[in-house]
Amino acid sequence: MVNKLLTSIVLFGLVACSESPVAEPPVAAKQPDESGVFPPVVATRPNEAEVVHTLTLWVAAQKRECMAVGPTECLQIRQTPEEDWQLFYGDIVGFDYQPGKVYQIEVGEIQIAEAPMDAPDRQWVLLNILSSKAE
Repeated sequence: MVNKLLTSIVLFGLVACSESPVAEPPVAAKQPDESGVFPPVVATRPNEAEVVHTLTLWVAAQKRECMAVGPTECLQIRQTPEEDWQLFYGDIVGFDYQPGKVYQIEVGEIQIAEAPMDAPDRQWVLLNILSSKAE
């Protein structure tokens, strides 16, 4: 009887301490470029279900120097023509910026599932170029 009791306690202890394997998807960690900016996580146009929010932005004709992890150049954006330009430190996936043009664009904001702790959890993706004119 004592042997069965000791055996049961030992087996219970071993089972309770063992870890059951949990299948986790592999995470492909992306590395920042030389300026410290992480590359976009999304490389394709999102479907409507992925878009959390839609924004209309104006993009200035020239980039400005800015400081991320190191010196780099940032887009200048604003949400209305009356606002002052603000520096934008990230990327807009699918937007091929050409210096010398002022753009009015529509972007979709998507949430990035399982984003790295030191990277943004949202990404802007180009939906439409509403206008572009040389300045």
